[in-house]
Amino acid sequence: LREEHPNDPKLTEHLGVNYDTCHLAVEYEEPESALGALREAGIRISKLHLSAALIVRPDEATRARLKPFEEDVYLHQVVERLPDGSLNRHRDLDVALATYNPAEEWRIHFHIPLHSPDGDWFASTRGHIDGVLRELKKDPALCTHLEMETYTWEVLPAEMKNREVVDQLVGEYEWTLEQLRAHDLA
Repeated sequence: LREEHPNDPKLTEHLGVNYDTCHLAVEYEEPESALGALREAGIRISKLHLSAALIVRPDEATRARLKPFEEDVYLHQVVERLPDGSLNRHRDLDVALATYNPAEEWRIHFHIPLHSPDGDWFASTRGHIDGVLRELKKDPALCTHLEMETYTWEVLPAEMKNREVVDQLVGEYEWTLEQLRAHDLA
């Protein structure tokens, strides 16, 4: 399309990519290189979705603790990093739990509340958000639209469903403002 209409400003104005921090982190992408590649390709970032995924070491005990995250509403893809550094992908958490690979780490596409602290058996990909905000600090024109994008409120396991949805949203909003202030973006 850009080749057919090289000087059409509508393409830049109306066409862009929504960069979802959860999705990119699950795929082991690094914010600086991912955003740099999009910039280099001339692709506008139309929105930054601030969202976090689960990170676990898939030992037997952890795999048992993941059972409450299995649900039928959403797909929760799993990307596992093997000892040789290669990545293996599973279309959903139930498939990953039914197989065994000697993985060092799983990243699970399950949007968890941004303000949820890491647990004793899991961490989150919030570090990816930190990297994105560092890039935004370097280049404030990168994107002006940020959105908190946790949508799994109704399917969260009980240990994370400790407040009403509106209270969770307020918690995410406050966490996001805190992160923006920490990066001198608010």
